[in-house]
Amino acid sequence: MEGRPPQSPRARCRYVEISVIVHATESLEKVFDALRAFFGEIPLVVEIYSGHHGNSIYLVTSFLESCEKILEKLCSAFGGKVPASKGETEGLYYLRLDKQALATGIVRAVEHDDVVRLKIRARNGLCN
Repeated sequence: MEGRPPQSPRARCRYVEISVIVHATESLEKVFDALRAFFGEIPLVVEIYSGHHGNSIYLVTSFLESCEKILEKLCSAFGGKVPASKGETEGLYYLRLDKQALATGIVRAVEHDDVVRLKIRARNGLCN
């Protein structure tokens, strides 16, 4: 219709939820630095728990609805094919990044437990 501005396409990335467990033997600041070096200036929420021996365990999370840039970074880091697992519903993906590698600037998907976990909700795949 004339006179109406074109509609912007719907965003492909609906949200990204990032979570990482930081143990007492790890530097919380170094984990913050690693997360922000790759993901940018993201809001971080820290919950503190006590471990079996009374040591502090931190759960660091971030929930982002504006996530197109993060999706672009992931697609670029993995050459256009992010090795995420498909979730139980359409458009839901899970990705585990090596926490120690990320601290050195390397983005690598892994299956072990010392990870940065990502839950991604996207339309039409991750790297279209």
